Amino acid sequence: MKKYALLFIAFFLSVSSFAQKNNKVQTNKKTEKAKPTPLKEEAVVTTFTKIKIIENYERVLEKGYKTEAMLKAVADYRFFAEDLAAAAKWYTQLFEFCPDELEPVYYYRYAESLKSIGQTEKAEEMMTLFQSKKV
Repeated sequence: MKKYALLFIAFFLSVSSFAQKNNKVQTNKKTEKAKPTPLKEEAVVTTFTKIKIIENYERVLEKGYKTEAMLKAVADYRFFAEDLAAAAKWYTQLFEFCPDELEPVYYYRYAESLKSIGQTEKAEEMMTLFQSKKV
């Protein structure tokens, strides 16, 4: 009988050690609603699911597949990230791809990026085109 009692206790202890742990629950004193804390595994998964769209667009553009939307997205991203040398490269390709169909703001951004790389003559030309198109 003692043998069966010891087996039962050993079995119970081994099963209880593999039981699932209860998530900690935080309560908000104002609303008294329980909010489960996020698991660390969930946080890791969400950080790896981000897609770097601009970098993918740049790779596609460098292979020769160009669209106006991709060129605008990459050039604007580089312009606002203050990488004006890369922005000048993509704005140059944008203006070669569709020179007459662009909004006036693109002339301004192109002029600013050209100034940063030292092409002041072309930048002044783009700025005068910006002034004439914005009216």
